[in-house]
Amino acid sequence: MTTSADMDAVLEGQQQESLLIAGALQKAIFNSANFSSIATDAQGVIQVFNVGAERMLGYVAADVVNLITPADISDPNELVVRAKALSVELETPIAPGFEALVFKASRGIEDIYELTYIRKDGSRFPAVVSVTALRDDQNSIIGYLLIGTDNTIRKQMEVEQTLLGQRLRDHQFYTRSLFEANMDALMTTDPAGIITDVNPLLSG
Repeated sequence: MTTSADMDAVLEGQQQESLLIAGALQKAIFNSANFSSIATDAQGVIQVFNVGAERMLGYVAADVVNLITPADISDPNELVVRAKALSVELETPIAPGFEALVFKASRGIEDIYELTYIRKDGSRFPAVVSVTALRDDQNSIIGYLLIGTDNTIRKQMEVEQTLLGQRLRDHQFYTRSLFEANMDALMTTDPAGIITDVNPLLSG
């Protein structure tokens, strides 16, 4: 016969297994090389620097943990711009350092933004960063979690699309110039033979 003690033991075993699975999932997610996970204390000093952050930024955890804040690996000029913009938006003075990176999150406002990260070798890359305030049981902030993804490919695609659009506009302008300046009477039609345009020699 199954006793309550047996049932308790089974439930405890299931809970422990669930915790182990959840812990393994959290560890796998946190140690993913596809995005950087940087956790700080309440003052912004980096406490955790995952393998994704190491891969993206070229530092090892020992280079940054207990030594610097995420502001130290961010473009300082962008921090100034962000601080000014947030100061206007939120009508409160915001310093252009770590505070500018986490101010919204510290107020419980969802915050995802773009900025430029600076690698250990000085090279730079655009990143999309999501910030979350980490709180204890009393709802006091004990740190921040910054999740970053490399935005280089999307930025390159945007630049290529802009260049392609400009080349297309230049080509259209050139073609139009030739059409209008031609000394012969010219017209264009659609596939059904309907006239869609004429040059000045015909329109005059």
